[in-house]
Amino acid sequence: MRVRQLVRFARSPDGDRRHAERTAALLRARGGDDDLVLAGLLHDVAKPARTRLWHRVAGALLPAAARRRLARGGGTLARYLDHARLGAEEARRRGVSARVIRLIERHHERPVTSEERMLHEADREAVP
Repeated sequence: MRVRQLVRFARSPDGDRRHAERTAALLRARGGDDDLVLAGLLHDVAKPARTRLWHRVAGALLPAAARRRLARGGGTLARYLDHARLGAEEARRRGVSARVIRLIERHHERPVTSEERMLHEADREAVP
């Protein structure tokens, strides 16, 4: 992601909502089924509303071990770093399918399946 895109995205008050809608639209346009499109729409549902640019930069730059350690807690950075797991829990509470839950939970992991790869690519491309 280019720095200019990241700054514009982070400053936008509805950037995360638009990002989720664009991710879902990209997945639908590429032939994704309803579960994959729903995963695209919900993948960032647990991202904190107070996420700032520095949280996003820290998440991108920190090594995996540091991200896991810092994700323990209730602060904005911790919830940002742990939003995939927290989003999967929220999806489970909402009663969505196990497939959607798995896709949400793994959306920041290295893609293993073709549908994980589709979500990963759409997530990256959907930044405004």
